[in-house]
Amino acid sequence: MSLGIRIKTLRKAARLTQQALADKTDVSRIYIQALESNRRLPSMKLLSKLAQALDVEITDLVKGTPSDESGRIHLEELLENHGGGGIWYKSHCFSKNELCFLLQLIETTVSFWQNENKENLDK
Repeated sequence: MSLGIRIKTLRKAARLTQQALADKTDVSRIYIQALESNRRLPSMKLLSKLAQALDVEITDLVKGTPSDESGRIHLEELLENHGGGGIWYKSHCFSKNELCFLLQLIETTVSFWQNENKENLDK
């Protein structure tokens, strides 16, 4: 998993918006967006701030966790970095907009499931 995807995944797990993470790390939202899309690399100082804001160790942020090395393919990374061949379902090749919509649909569904599971645990 790339550094940008790890930052984005950890940010979402911490339930932070790009703006909230930007505020905690003294950079712009646009810069966070560039980091998450692997267009920019953070300095060591910013890595430290990111790790603190995301409540992880710098090594976890840079190297990832052992589970990242298990051969898993993260759907978000697949959808964002699918290469030139496109992503297909049956005979339909998804456009970038369709892939963004699918990713949002998946994120909404997973969030709903997590909230539902949390409510069931609270009963």
